[in-house]
Amino acid sequence: MIDLTNGPIHISSGPGSNPNSMCLTMISTVLGQGGKVIWMARKLTDSRKSLDILGHLKEIEMDRMLIIEFGENLAENSLNIKKIIPSLKKRDLLIVEDWCENYGRVKAKDAKLMIDFTEINKDIQIVITSNSYEDASGEKKGLDGWMARGEKILSGSYRTVWMTKIQDQFQKIIITDGDIQKLVKLTQNGFQDS
Repeated sequence: MIDLTNGPIHISSGPGSNPNSMCLTMISTVLGQGGKVIWMARKLTDSRKSLDILGHLKEIEMDRMLIIEFGENLAENSLNIKKIIPSLKKRDLLIVEDWCENYGRVKAKDAKLMIDFTEINKDIQIVITSNSYEDASGEKKGLDGWMARGEKILSGSYRTVWMTKIQDQFQKIIITDGDIQKLVKLTQNGFQDS
């Protein structure tokens, strides 16, 4: 659904687009293909949702995943992760869910950390997520008036991919990656092409 092979990705998700399920879908794919995953999340998801999307994986596959709930202390809880990242391979995934708060300015130290992750190991797949916010200027900047958090700081290191919920379409979203748009739907087992 989202091409992870063209460098680090910043998923900017609009209201109701369910980026957590997209993260779980990517994690499931990478683990199923033999890769390792470091999954960092501000707050861990509902265990039922995780079980629905990851429940088909074997124990040996799940053993290749490290999960960290960082809460309000992303930089402090990332020190040991920075030591692990150099050992990861091309098929491995580092995912940082909700890398910044949904309000106020992005913390400079957290933005610097996201850039540091891309420089520690240029081979691995990296995905970070944050919620989009509305452009208050009225100029309709960004994607249809939605802006990505920290985009000016991260634009040299990350490609922005947008997730937008389609109104009145149950569990369907549009993924916009540059000029490419895809319609995907959320199933009990994660996102699938529609």
